Amino acid sequence: MPEQLEIAAHGITAILATWLGLTVAVRASRLPAARVFGLIALFLVTWSVAIIVERLSSPDAEAVRRVANGFEEMGAFLVIAATPHIAVAISVEGTWSRLQRVTVIGGYVLSFLMGLPAVLDPEFKFAITPPHFELPGVPGEIFGWAWIAVRVLMFGLAIMWLVLALRHADRDLARRRQLQVALLTVTLGVVGGTVRFTPPISDTDPWIGVSLVTLSLVVAAYAVFAQGIFFSADVAARTFRYSVAAGLLVTVYVTVVVGLDRLVRQTVGIEVPIVTSLALVATIALFEPISERLRSWITRGTGRAVAYERLLRALGEPFLPNQVVERSGQAALARLCRAFRLSGAFELDIAGRRTAAHGSFDESSSLSLRLPLLSNGTSYGTIVFGPKRSGLPYAPDEVELLRLAASYLAESQRLARSEQEQAVALDRLSGQRRELASAGTELREALATTGTRTSDTGLHVFALGPLRVQRGGELITQWGGAKAGTRQAEAVFAFLLDRGERGAAKDEFIELIWEDVDLDRADLAFHRTLGGLRGTLEPGRRGGNRGNAIAFHNDRYRLDPALIGWSDVEAFEQQIRAASATEDGEASLRHLERARSLYRGDYLDDCPFYGDSSQVEDRRNLLRGRFVDLLLALGERYESRGDRPAAASCYRQARVVNGEALPTAEAALNRLGAATS
Repeated sequence: MPEQLEIAAHGITAILATWLGLTVAVRASRLPAARVFGLIALFLVTWSVAIIVERLSSPDAEAVRRVANGFEEMGAFLVIAATPHIAVAISVEGTWSRLQRVTVIGGYVLSFLMGLPAVLDPEFKFAITPPHFELPGVPGEIFGWAWIAVRVLMFGLAIMWLVLALRHADRDLARRRQLQVALLTVTLGVVGGTVRFTPPISDTDPWIGVSLVTLSLVVAAYAVFAQGIFFSADVAARTFRYSVAAGLLVTVYVTVVVGLDRLVRQTVGIEVPIVTSLALVATIALFEPISERLRSWITRGTGRAVAYERLLRALGEPFLPNQVVERSGQAALARLCRAFRLSGAFELDIAGRRTAAHGSFDESSSLSLRLPLLSNGTSYGTIVFGPKRSGLPYAPDEVELLRLAASYLAESQRLARSEQEQAVALDRLSGQRRELASAGTELREALATTGTRTSDTGLHVFALGPLRVQRGGELITQWGGAKAGTRQAEAVFAFLLDRGERGAAKDEFIELIWEDVDLDRADLAFHRTLGGLRGTLEPGRRGGNRGNAIAFHNDRYRLDPALIGWSDVEAFEQQIRAASATEDGEASLRHLERARSLYRGDYLDDCPFYGDSSQVEDRRNLLRGRFVDLLLALGERYESRGDRPAAASCYRQARVVNGEALPTAEAALNRLGAATS
């Protein structure tokens, strides 16, 4: 009985793996995860079919069983290597870590090397029960248990990576559902595989482990067709309907033809395949109208869907693996929000209607980023990216990446309109789809290297408002070393940052930070704090090497300018200068809005010690005044465009930031007829 259950489980596994593997590999071949899924399905089919052949072959077919055993071992071992591979392919949307690359590549190499001896000679395989590999004085069971431990480790890493990805999915419900069902699939497969090769159950009841693997494929089918893990929901629905309908029709058709042909031969008493020949001719004649009916059923018979399907066929592209282009914006917004850790984003068409949205945020926030959807000089609306969850403004490299994303989304909008309005002009659309695919590839590559790019550009300093500093996209929270207070070290950094080339003397630091401490203790505290800060700014510094971050010359300490990769103060000034230099009104408006989004509050607002000192007041007042002037200029530009709400908002904000009477803003609000209270 256990053997029959094992054969049945392997049969179902082979059928499901063949169906799912071919469906995904053929219809979503552009996705790396889909190709890995097809590979793991191939290994499962090889493993299951080989075991079925072993169990059902005749006792005399020793050579057949030996060959089948070799395929079984190689298929089983490669499935183990493919498990962390599929987990990484699904869970990682950017660059793989070194551990992930080593695990995947090393897993395949090790699995192949472990399976090769079993193919050549079963007595050399690593197993607990004989025949197995062993050395003089070293029992074979040790090697068998070691190989089991290695496999369990690879399985554990696969589950860990999926769990970590699920934890970082945050509020992206679609992504969470996909990762949850992927985690369930892999976990069932891992448990089944572990039970399958671990005694004593593997020796007495192997069907239990195989049944769990089969169950994992059932869950995988749900992931593919219900959760759209490899293609969108509408594509998955069409694929499922087409696969089931076509499979059943072909099965019934072949069964009827074969049965009818056998009946006719027996009745008439001839060996000529008359029925089969006529059926072949009828199939050729009726294939096109039948396939048209089937495609019409798949698209639910709507005129627009049928027209779109014909359009794609004319372009030479398959309909089943393609989602409607205008629906791609939703998935793109979700991917961008995950990559940049945004609170949300939405698209607006030229009439101001939302066409796609992900997440939610305060649309009036000055930390949001508005970009036009422009393609070939034509506007298709606007895309609004909400504030980052860190509460910090966008850095320049992030803005450039989001401009690339806006370009991609505008290109998709342009293509959607072309497909709707010019369905008869099919020759023009082929080139546009290639352009869209190229833009999507460029965007994916750029997103995959986001972390690498930010890590190579030095410190990102946000000083307009509470002082925040990032390195490689991560916020610096610990400024001092083990013997240095982090608040004091942060104050020293702010002092050096503000002074720039002028630098500061030791006595100035002591007077500001350690004014109530006796001179000797203050001197010691200063040098400890300075050492801790140097270690924070240059993590790779070793021993007594002072490094280059903070230089000491002519009795003054100075911060190395090369340490700062980007500063919101400098970016703020650059945007204002760019707005003044251009004669293009729209470009000037964009520069001013960008500068406005960078100003989060008073300069070094919450910086300990230094932020409360008189040292910072002159520059703080200067920057505050620059911001008030910026708001007044923005209000004037919006007023000249006839955008009264935006103009009034700028004037009111200028009045609040100024903190005292601002006659220019009051007069402007009165001129607009807006409330001044």
